[in-house]
Amino acid sequence: MLKNWIKTVVLAASLLSASSAFAFTEGKDFKALSKPMPVAVAGKQEVIEFFWYGCPHCYAVEPHVEAWAAKLPKDVNFRRVHVMWDGRNDMEGHAKIFLALQALGLDGKHQQAVMKAIQTDRIELRNEAKLLEWVKSQGIDVAKFKAVYNGFSTNAQLKNLAAMTRDYQIDGVPTFIVNGKWVTSPAMVGAEDATITKMLDELIAKGRKAPAAKKK
Repeated sequence: MLKNWIKTVVLAASLLSASSAFAFTEGKDFKALSKPMPVAVAGKQEVIEFFWYGCPHCYAVEPHVEAWAAKLPKDVNFRRVHVMWDGRNDMEGHAKIFLALQALGLDGKHQQAVMKAIQTDRIELRNEAKLLEWVKSQGIDVAKFKAVYNGFSTNAQLKNLAAMTRDYQIDGVPTFIVNGKWVTSPAMVGAEDATITKMLDELIAKGRKAPAAKKK
């Protein structure tokens, strides 16, 4: 009698665990890119986050992404790309902030801080004077930041961001690309929480079974 009861409890626990597991569907929660893209680092799994500092959906999901990124294994290369849509000149100032912080190795550290300044504190960071005041408040070397922000290289890289946005066919943010093969987003999985990082983990596991394309 006791053995049968134990078996029943174990079976029920197993069924509960299975029902609470995340199950993602291709075509709904993620889909294959129409044109596969090469990864930046051969031999590594790759996740690219396309985002915009001014996007409230990016801001909502970013804490979950940062927590996930902090625990990634060494075989995963995670990188962010600030989106640049053609005809959207209002994005250029934000993209330049990203490129300047990236050049100084500070983009990851200040990712959420920039979004908070723009979306919560309502600081117009596309105004250079206000931007530099904010940069100073963050303890960033203002002279170094300004030099990079207005540098020729940063302006040239804006074209690279626009090209990547077109090449990956990004029409909304945040959007995640895994191994240059699959695309997913909070909109696709239906939640702006850790569900998206579980989706990314599943695609990474899928990628380990099918190696990513090598960089050309």
